[in-house]
Amino acid sequence: MSKDKFKLFIYNHPEFVDMVKSNKTTWQKLYELYDLYGENNDIWNRYKDNSITSNIDLKGLFNTLKNIDLDNLEQNISSIQKAVGLVEEFTKPSNEEEIKPIESKMNTIYGDENEKWSIK
Repeated sequence: MSKDKFKLFIYNHPEFVDMVKSNKTTWQKLYELYDLYGENNDIWNRYKDNSITSNIDLKGLFNTLKNIDLDNLEQNISSIQKAVGLVEEFTKPSNEEEIKPIESKMNTIYGDENEKWSIK
């Protein structure tokens, strides 16, 4: 088998790259298996399944969830909600402040310089 086909196979299965980076296997071992068995052999299922379960450490996840202080989490969420409320309050236009018309004298060629005009 050619190296280019192996590279394409690895490109289509990025989980093998993660396994090599985490020192669970080597490129040499993967290439030898590819050379012996090809792409469509059941031997690859073992590596694919192993990479999926190793990325999800359920015991570690449960320990992390167990150590979360729910009261502290609730306080943090409440603080975030208050901050978002303040930002909304500052960014939305209030109905109480109406735009007052600006009065100005218009000096035109028609002789109405003494009349007041409102610009809205």
